[in-house]
Amino acid sequence: MQNDLMHKFTTKLVNNYDQIVIENLSVKGMLMSHVVSKGVHRSMFGRFKQMLTYKCKWYDRKLILADKLYPSTQRCAVCGTIKRG
Repeated sequence: MQNDLMHKFTTKLVNNYDQIVIENLSVKGMLMSHVVSKGVHRSMFGRFKQMLTYKCKWYDRKLILADKLYPSTQRCAVCGTIKRG
């Protein structure tokens, strides 16, 4: 069921967007921490990234991997100002 949902969601993304940006998380590094590892396994981020990568190539879409240190959650989408402190 999860696999089917993941396929449908990633297909919807590549059909609706020419460029897709996801954070380039270190899944292997996150699995080293036993506290986070169960959640990472459940979230299937590694599988999501793998599916999205091959579907973007298949549908000729651009997949952008944002650096994990990029302050995306603090940057204003309109003006680009970074919130400090």
